[in-house]
Amino acid sequence: MLQHFKAKSKRRKQDPVILSAIRWVAALFGTLFLAWTLLAPGSAGHLGRAIGESVLGALGGSSYLLLALLFYGLALYFKTEKLAGYLTWGLGSALSLLSCSALLAAAGAAAGHPAWGGAVGLALFAFAERVVGVFGSWLAALALGAVGLQVLFDIAWLALIVRVAKALAQDYRDWLRARRELAEQIRVAAAGARPVALAAPVAAPAAAPAPIPAPPPPPPVDTRELPPEAKAERPRKEKAKAGPAPSSGGGPYVLPPLDLLPARRGDAHAGRPSEAEIREAIASLEATLASFEIQARVSGYSPGPVITRYEVAPAPGVTVSSIVARANDIALAMKARGIRMIAPIPGKAAIGIEIPNQRPAMVGLREVVESPAVSSQSSVLAFALGLSSDGAPLGADLQKLPHLLVAGATNSGKSVMVHSLILSMLLRARPDEVKLLLIDPKRIELSLYEGIPHLYDPKTPCDQVTVITHSKEAARSLKALVTVMEKRYEKFQQYRVRDIEAYNREAAKRGEPSEFYIVVVIDELADLMVVARDVVEDSIQRLAQMARAVGIHLVLATQRPSVDVITGVIKANLPSRVALRVASKVDSKVILDGNGAEALLGKGDMLYMAPGLDPQRVQGCFVSTDELGRIVDHLKTQGKPQYAPMETMSAVGEADLSSFGVEPLEFTQSLKLVLERRRVSQDLLKSQFGSSARATNLLSLLEVKGFIFKPEGSNRWEIHFDKIEDYLRTNYPQINLEKPGI
Repeated sequence: MLQHFKAKSKRRKQDPVILSAIRWVAALFGTLFLAWTLLAPGSAGHLGRAIGESVLGALGGSSYLLLALLFYGLALYFKTEKLAGYLTWGLGSALSLLSCSALLAAAGAAAGHPAWGGAVGLALFAFAERVVGVFGSWLAALALGAVGLQVLFDIAWLALIVRVAKALAQDYRDWLRARRELAEQIRVAAAGARPVALAAPVAAPAAAPAPIPAPPPPPPVDTRELPPEAKAERPRKEKAKAGPAPSSGGGPYVLPPLDLLPARRGDAHAGRPSEAEIREAIASLEATLASFEIQARVSGYSPGPVITRYEVAPAPGVTVSSIVARANDIALAMKARGIRMIAPIPGKAAIGIEIPNQRPAMVGLREVVESPAVSSQSSVLAFALGLSSDGAPLGADLQKLPHLLVAGATNSGKSVMVHSLILSMLLRARPDEVKLLLIDPKRIELSLYEGIPHLYDPKTPCDQVTVITHSKEAARSLKALVTVMEKRYEKFQQYRVRDIEAYNREAAKRGEPSEFYIVVVIDELADLMVVARDVVEDSIQRLAQMARAVGIHLVLATQRPSVDVITGVIKANLPSRVALRVASKVDSKVILDGNGAEALLGKGDMLYMAPGLDPQRVQGCFVSTDELGRIVDHLKTQGKPQYAPMETMSAVGEADLSSFGVEPLEFTQSLKLVLERRRVSQDLLKSQFGSSARATNLLSLLEVKGFIFKPEGSNRWEIHFDKIEDYLRTNYPQINLEKPGI
């Protein structure tokens, strides 16, 4: 008996725990079931649908508030099981539900949908409307809700109102202060001189400012900012007269003389602000910073052809971000279209503020090509960039970049920059040294070079080569260029050399012809990506990764710098980039991985980013259509394009066909069938030729000859359509391949 009573005592001690768990599970199940009946009454069964419709009919839209309050009650129960907590929760929930239903009923009555608040809300609103009117009923419902929230969450309404009022008052005071500062800033900028009252916060003494030394004359070569392509090895000027490469006319090839380009456009310092304008701008800039309580002084300046860079040295304790954040205010005070900040200037304890000149100068191609920055370089792929922000000529070497991405919005100067790059090479390279594969889907820019002896297309004989204007033809040419790259690598492997320069030296020792450089210029990459994205992107990726060593270099230009055109694969293999003016910061980040291009001025104003260096501002060279035409006319007189055609796939011999039991006509028909249907399978060939064995033999022959293949881990045939088209065009030119879908 004692053991019996002891066991009964244990059960009694466990009863409260079991009952608590049962209550918790029942409450959770009931809440979840109610939520399901309200959210999906059609799938809750007859009982659930009846409960959901009843609750919705009684409370209307406030039924969903009931769910939130029930979950809050469950959390409260999980935290404590005191009766006082339940009573507080129940009273607060009831008041909140009544308030929400009444407000929804009032809003529904105004909108013509009185059922929004349910039967409870409609009855409560109707009673309040009869007693205190419409406006009074709104106030009563809001007051009821405030009391319910107070009971539920113990909100200190007075403290909350005081805090909100203080925040609004502080915002209003800040707004008034900003208006006064902006008015003072505009007044100072309009006066054109720094007032004495604003000079106190500036770190400079209140007396007459110390004279700022004029900038030194621009150095001939800026070797600090540019990569090693600016270093000179040996001048090529002596080669500008004549070269050993014979032209089709019979005489030696003569490089275009620089006299075909006009001399310097105006004075060397044209467009730069005068000394008085610079001092006035310095005073206005310092006064503007002082009006915002920023202690700083202008420690130097560098006037350029289009912009002038002012070096602002902040006082100790002044953060860089406080000055950068006032960029728009400074632009307003300086009456500038837009400014660009360099924070800080590399190697200096100052912030660069680039302000456009009132009279921008035009930079000619000849003055940059004649400068030591370009003329002293020995590479045939050196080209002129333009003038830096301090007026120094800048050049680059495509051989060391080794590829270049040019992007900018319409009318930003992108095409002119591409022309200056091409002409720079044409002025110093013979056709046997450099070939140009020009792709211009727009058909209006690069077509001006039609007929020059530097043209090249690996899939086209030299007597038929033209500037490529069709996107599909461009994709085939890029694919063929990949084949040229692979063949060059095989040749370099036989010679045991690492790059094209070493190969040419070894070939000269053996008395064999040297290899020429190939520069691929695509003026609008976006159009190619739309028409033949996969082929173009794959070819560009392979060329960008591997083609530098064999003398193949890419120049890709686009006016749509978006991520679907300049993909991550392309950006990863083109570290050298030129960004002209773009529409937004997003486009700038796509090109440069940072801001800056959106603040450019257009008309050749660009940011040049060499591998491993920060973007450098450059004013590009201007080339007119007449200047380009004179150089092209001279080149046309020197001969026509000459190069050895690329080896193409010869016709499959009868011995190969007979070994597979295939007739020549059947093999040709199978290739045409694959092109027309854009697929290949044994059933397709069997339906065409009527024999399963013959279809198997044709499939095997197509695979052996490299027209089709199965990737590892896949059971589907992949087809080299371009290889089939090249084979049929080469060996069966009478076959018409221009059909829809081909």
